[in-house]
Amino acid sequence: MAAAKADAKAEPTGGGGGGGSFTEERLSEKLNKLSSSAASIQTLSNWCIFHRKRARRVVDTWQRQFNNATTDKKVSFLYLSNDILQNSKRKGGEFVNEFWRVLPGLLKDFYENGGQDGKKVVARLIGIWDERKVFGTRSESLKDILGDNPPALNNNSTTSNPTSKPSSVSKSSQRDSSPIIKKLTVSGMPEKIITAYQSVLDQYFDEDTALNKCKITVGVLEKMNKDVDEACTNDIQQALSLISNLQEQEAILKQCIEQLESVDAARITLISNLKEALSEEEKKSELLRHQLQVSNILI
Repeated sequence: MAAAKADAKAEPTGGGGGGGSFTEERLSEKLNKLSSSAASIQTLSNWCIFHRKRARRVVDTWQRQFNNATTDKKVSFLYLSNDILQNSKRKGGEFVNEFWRVLPGLLKDFYENGGQDGKKVVARLIGIWDERKVFGTRSESLKDILGDNPPALNNNSTTSNPTSKPSSVSKSSQRDSSPIIKKLTVSGMPEKIITAYQSVLDQYFDEDTALNKCKITVGVLEKMNKDVDEACTNDIQQALSLISNLQEQEAILKQCIEQLESVDAARITLISNLKEALSEEEKKSELLRHQLQVSNILI
């Protein structure tokens, strides 16, 4: 228990940094399971942003996994980086600075060796990051990667960004006829809400299981704490056995906490999108009512 408390003190938990539940091994596992779906990318993006105080370790792990990934997987990794970059900026510049260390070189290599689809993905992302000034004035230097003849993102493009960010901003991506891109371009905010809601739904069963496990484990730990105190006084051998069991229960509890933090991050994104949509609709409604009043006066 003393060691666990010491770790908890060294790695504070909470909404600000996600603390003790982050490990590079856990991130590697999540990256291995990453798919090209919008929900998968956004869910992992939320988790990484939640742990933004570990931005350097996140990016270093991302880079190692990227270097060993297949071409298709590298596309998903790049779209993940895009989602993290765009959604973390309002909370701080940790990921902007860390990704800038590795992205220029990786993008250049993928542009040259990732085939036509790789060229289109890199061109699309560079266009988006330049338009949104994700890296500030540094974005200009990324254009050098494209050379004098960047690929045209026309109606024959087969590469689609599974997240809503690029499609809603880039003019070149708006010309892409990929069903996902077209759908997201047209849908805008509704698609953002659907994606965020799907992300929450995807974790519903994990949340339910984690909550039940958490309750059970807390009850076991409370009972074991008393048993450990008694055993330390009367039976050292029994105490050692109880301590070992106690550590196992604490590991289960940490895993539950990680799952619940991930669900919470996804839900926070959904709530934020809903608030943004509500604000937009209220403004439109107010404008409409004003126009109706003016029109009624003139009739």
